[in-house]
Amino acid sequence: MRSAMSEEIAPRPPQLLRGRRMLTCADCGWVHYAMTATEKADGDRALERYNLTPAERVAYESAFHQCLRCESPVSEFRDACESDLARAANHLVTPVLIDDV
Repeated sequence: MRSAMSEEIAPRPPQLLRGRRMLTCADCGWVHYAMTATEKADGDRALERYNLTPAERVAYESAFHQCLRCESPVSEFRDACESDLARAANHLVTPVLIDDV
């Protein structure tokens, strides 16, 4: 028998990112995708139950505005080119929140 809690934390299948804006960190080459405001809001709602401290909230928010590999700011990203996408194929691609999506 599955509990409601186990269903909440059950792993989701990988999300395909077709038609999404893909960005590359100019410093380290890590590929990210531009998340939507709706996706960000969904993630925020899921975190509400944890009652993050102000410091934890800052860390959470900053993760969406920088490279998760080298911490370069999103302002230094560039649109991903074919070679970036080829290198990232079948690898984890992390979200970033940018203003002009």
